[in-house]
Amino acid sequence: MSFLINFKLAKRKTMKRILIILFVLTDLICRSQAQISMSKAYSIMPNDTVNFGDSVKIFVFIKNTGNSVFSGFINVQAKRDTTLGASCGSSTVIASGFQPGDSIPTVITFTPTIGPTGFKVAGNGNTIVVWPIVTGALPGDSVRPILWIRDVNSVKEFSEIPFQLYPNPVTSQIHIKTTKQNRPDKLIVYDVFARKVKELSFNESIEVSDLLPGTYWLLISTDTKEYRIPFIKK
Repeated sequence: MSFLINFKLAKRKTMKRILIILFVLTDLICRSQAQISMSKAYSIMPNDTVNFGDSVKIFVFIKNTGNSVFSGFINVQAKRDTTLGASCGSSTVIASGFQPGDSIPTVITFTPTIGPTGFKVAGNGNTIVVWPIVTGALPGDSVRPILWIRDVNSVKEFSEIPFQLYPNPVTSQIHIKTTKQNRPDKLIVYDVFARKVKELSFNESIEVSDLLPGTYWLLISTDTKEYRIPFIKK
């Protein structure tokens, strides 16, 4: 009887050790994989308010947010963010030696359509979800641009941005003026290659003298929404 009890205990200990080893190996494998995500930085051409029939281009950035180099095909899909949302086009990127932390630009072109699966009109915000599909890497985050459709009988209506940046272009310090009561949570600055170059808690003035000359995006986050405002560093 004592032998059987000792045998069962030894067996349980062995199984426990095997499970721990498998867990550690799985964790190491996941940690060493590439992860393909979409950067939060994007732009819409000609702008974020268009008519039906207009050709819309969404410029987005693919980022390797993992810990390993990736090489292969990356298919970027876009659709209106509803259950039966209409397709908003796609693009395919061939990545070779895609290093962790790097980004690759791509563009998606489509024409907004009306109907049960299409876009709402007259100033309504239509969220478009853009995400990467890839084999051989972990799935990452999507990005959600918002497109506004102008009614044929209405004046041009842009999505409201309750913030103003000045001076723009800027040399050393940029100021943020808000027209709403709710204060943003944080600020993130991205360069033209969608690389995060600065992140800080909200302040009405931020120092940018350490940035190289060029175009940047300032991402302002609130409890309910994110706003992207371009600025130029002289």
